[in-house]
Amino acid sequence: MQRNALLAAGLTSLMWGLTGIFVRLLPSLPPLTVTAGRLLVALVVVLPIFGLFRSSRQSFKLALERPIAHVLALLLAGYFLLATAAFQMAPVADVALLLSTPPLFILSFRRMRGDIPNHTEIGGALLAVAGIGLILVPRMSFAGDSPIHHLTGNILAVCAAGLTALYAYTYRILHERGVAPETIGVSLLTFISGSVILVLMVSFASTPSGLDTLNGHALLVFLGLGVLSTAIPSIGFALASRRLPAVVTATISLFIPLFAGLFAFLILGEKLSSMFIPGSILVLGGIAMILRQGRGKTND
Repeated sequence: MQRNALLAAGLTSLMWGLTGIFVRLLPSLPPLTVTAGRLLVALVVVLPIFGLFRSSRQSFKLALERPIAHVLALLLAGYFLLATAAFQMAPVADVALLLSTPPLFILSFRRMRGDIPNHTEIGGALLAVAGIGLILVPRMSFAGDSPIHHLTGNILAVCAAGLTALYAYTYRILHERGVAPETIGVSLLTFISGSVILVLMVSFASTPSGLDTLNGHALLVFLGLGVLSTAIPSIGFALASRRLPAVVTATISLFIPLFAGLFAFLILGEKLSSMFIPGSILVLGGIAMILRQGRGKTND
């Protein structure tokens, strides 16, 4: 059973690594439209699966009755929206790397609640921040529109990582109190509420939705984005979280930038900057230090 959970975890990181590729292969569409379509496709895919398993239906029913589950679902929907916009504006590898930084935010949340990080965690955070600076600072030039466009995308990626961290930290507190909703129920609630809200926003937005530009190729890409990079990894992560230690599932985020950078190079032809590899080593090494220290606390 644990072997299947590890397989699900590996598949999750692989599929999430494709997210930016699918987003960039779509025609130029507003982020609202792309995210709404992404969640709608995921919803259509997972609904029959939930219908087959009584435990999944029960998890969703319990999540539906919990106000905090709706808050968690909105945080995830917000993450999907910001991450989609970030991938549209900045290099895929950079965005994927920034999306892997929630542990940095979680340290800040802990500090605000009086839980002071130890020296190892602080060292890991400084190492990760140094790596991010090594990658992003050389790109910061305000001559022309493209660098500003990239910088905005990177800022959106950081905001998306912050939402993920807030979700993970809130869920951890609820779990410690024994009142956390099932993650698989929250996932379905995210697809439903996110789809409804975003479709309504697209309908009432003053800017064109861009749906008239879709062709057969774009619909296939949308299908891949919704199924391979949203439905499958969301369910896979929920299943892996049930079977594996928290530190193992958290480490999934460390592999996503590696897959994303490789896919972006092979499929989109994006070239990695000279500082991306050394900067990535610092970022991922720092996050690994934080996660490893967190595992030690859990074991204690």
